[in-house]
Amino acid sequence: MKKGLFVLGITFLEEQRGKQARLNISRPLKDLDTGTFKREVYGETGEVSEKYDTPILLDLTYAELLRSTGALVPRREYEVETAFDYDNPLEPSKVVKLIPVDKEIKDHFDASLKSKQG
Repeated sequence: MKKGLFVLGITFLEEQRGKQARLNISRPLKDLDTGTFKREVYGETGEVSEKYDTPILLDLTYAELLRSTGALVPRREYEVETAFDYDNPLEPSKVVKLIPVDKEIKDHFDASLKSKQG
């Protein structure tokens, strides 16, 4: 059985390198002490340190579709599909599809996306 990610939501950013979408997930973190930076975590967090963590990027067009349709139900488990951008090979892979694990969320997700297509 595949293990999904517990998705909290999506953050849309516009920075020097342009617009991007990041998938916010809840996950356990290990304590970190580099001498100049110390992080202690009890339980789980959705925090992403720009210096010590790598954000999970989401295809911007897909993220905007999820936002405009209301398909994403936050605080639920999703499996993810990722893809590499051959037109921009120095960019990291991005999430191109979220697949809800729970049937009721999948039904909502599918109906929301279908309403945009129809």
